[in-house]
Amino acid sequence: MNTPYERTISSLEAEQGYFLILKNQLRLFPKVGSTFSLTNGHMKQQAMIESYRCECQGPDKPHEHYFVRWAGLAKGDHLIVSRSLRDQQLFSISIEE
Repeated sequence: MNTPYERTISSLEAEQGYFLILKNQLRLFPKVGSTFSLTNGHMKQQAMIESYRCECQGPDKPHEHYFVRWAGLAKGDHLIVSRSLRDQQLFSISIEE
């Protein structure tokens, strides 16, 4: 089964040019740090899951946030990322305003 990843973009994601991937959804993507192809229509670019340390839940609860850089997102955009059934390193992204 090819479960898509869906997310509504926050103002911070739009400003910084990335979309977050929730920790419990990482299994849908390649390993953190490995590259994969992300297509949007006829455009294809290399992408990578990156992370940064955060203490948004307090200093005694440090953790990681995972993200993919993607320019041109706006607050409120709804994105859907799906893995290709033929190629495990190929994903498509669609963005609905």
